[in-house]
Amino acid sequence: MMSAASRPYKVWSGDRSNKKSVTASTLQEFTSKAKEKLGLRHDEQVTVVFEADGTEVDEDDYFQFLPFNTTLMLLAHGQKWKGQGEVEGKDEPDYMMPSGKQVSDRVCQLAGGLKREITRLITFSNEDLQEMADMDKGALAMLLGETETYAQSVQEACQRHLDERHQTTEAMELLKLYHKAREHSPYVEGEDNSKRQKFAHT
Repeated sequence: MMSAASRPYKVWSGDRSNKKSVTASTLQEFTSKAKEKLGLRHDEQVTVVFEADGTEVDEDDYFQFLPFNTTLMLLAHGQKWKGQGEVEGKDEPDYMMPSGKQVSDRVCQLAGGLKREITRLITFSNEDLQEMADMDKGALAMLLGETETYAQSVQEACQRHLDERHQTTEAMELLKLYHKAREHSPYVEGEDNSKRQKFAHT
């Protein structure tokens, strides 16, 4: 059986003095890497909790379902969870891919929507479509939980939809110009006969 792919997470130290990026495929691997990055001893007893509310994460099956870039906290022995507040320490970018590439919060939201329902791309704004089309293919594949080939297909679909929108906009602009020209032309069907006759005898 193949092991789960590594996924990116964020982890705060228990006193909120340090925040790091960690990639891991299991809860055990996450805990081990988080200890190392936060300067804790390898044999130190720790508890993994959600940074937002202190809920403990103690099962690997549950850990596997956490979204990309979930923010967790490592509580050392004797530490208790505390909400946002006192000291803010070193903070790394909120969304860091295992490759080291940083992606925006907005891109993560868009990718999450596409992961649930690919047809959502038709509701994206032009700016969102362009951002998805231009982003790193590998990073998008990881956000979607799919292959790079699939990610490329998604990007091509975004670009095609964006191009179609531009073409439609251009066509509408031409129709507006044509309509405006018709309104000011004396030789247009539907105009009153007196105007056409006036110009016919000049």
